[in-house]
Amino acid sequence: MNVGAMTRRILGRGEFFSVLVIVLMSVFVAVKSSAFLSSDNLDSLLLAVSTIVFVAIGEAFVLMLGEIDLSVAATIALSGVVAAWLVGQGLTPWLAVVVGVAAGTFVGLVNGLIIVFGHVHSFIVTLGVMSVVEGITLLITGGLPINMPQQVWSLGQWQAGGLQTPVFMMVGMIVLFQIVLSGSVFGRRVLFTGGNPEAARLAGIPVRSTRVLVFMLAGTLSGFAGVVLAAQLGSASADAGSSLLLPLIAAAVVGGVSMLGGRGSMLGVFLGSILLGIVGNAFVILNLSAFWQQATYGAVVVAAGIIDQVRQGRMRLRLFGVLFNRFRSSKAGQEGGLTDSLAARSESSAVEDASLGTAENSHMSAAPIGDSGGEK
Repeated sequence: MNVGAMTRRILGRGEFFSVLVIVLMSVFVAVKSSAFLSSDNLDSLLLAVSTIVFVAIGEAFVLMLGEIDLSVAATIALSGVVAAWLVGQGLTPWLAVVVGVAAGTFVGLVNGLIIVFGHVHSFIVTLGVMSVVEGITLLITGGLPINMPQQVWSLGQWQAGGLQTPVFMMVGMIVLFQIVLSGSVFGRRVLFTGGNPEAARLAGIPVRSTRVLVFMLAGTLSGFAGVVLAAQLGSASADAGSSLLLPLIAAAVVGGVSMLGGRGSMLGVFLGSILLGIVGNAFVILNLSAFWQQATYGAVVVAAGIIDQVRQGRMRLRLFGVLFNRFRSSKAGQEGGLTDSLAARSESSAVEDASLGTAENSHMSAAPIGDSGGEK
């Protein structure tokens, strides 16, 4: 029984692992607080998860390329602020929403062009762009929230069957982008490029344009999430989405998206987002400190990285599996040592018996020679 291999098989099925943890977390929180399963709390949970899903889908595509985008959280704030500010300047509300989303697309375009044609690592580029975007957002707002007009509130507040608009959008996006990923030329290009860029290039796949388009997609979805969040809250601010960067990366990786590229699914992203949403909701329900919430998100990101390495077979799980294997090895070693000791003793006894037998034979053969000499 190889516990490490079994663990890798379980973690390799990202959806199964996410469902297992979701069930365990839900049971734990429900036992601690009956409010967790109330309809109001579940609606609030799904609403929070929808924002994570919008951005995590784009981040998942970036990760499937083997890249990372750290600017998505800042883009959420920028898009919402741009839309709200333009309305204040007299632009038609729905046109302002389109421009706000387009601002996110532009951020993704800048990321992609610098990364692909400047040959700079995505971590460095998106980290710098994140800072630039945050500064621009602060310049527009002056550090103060900007009211969103009521004409677009329906984008984030309209309800049907007790569920708000973003929840239905979330389900539609999961289905849409799963079809794009598994059933379209673009989706296959993303997976092939992330799995082996050189092989993809030799196969005729336009690797450069694919990478740029993926970053544009991540920016667009972040922009959409920012506008929806602003409509949901009724205002846009420079710190909107600032706490989402760690959860959305963790949601994608825990859901089975490989940080090395070439693998992932939208169902996994959805389940990972639910898991992170439950973690955040649990801190509110159980009245735990927000400082611990941030620390927990950081720990989840580290754990997600370890899980990804385990899935790839690049790291052996040195927890219970290794302890079990070591215990079994030491036990086998003790038994083997005892067997070797008994064998050595048997061999030693056999040698001693052989030596004694040889001595007796020598003595018996020497006796007749002495007698014959006496007779002469």
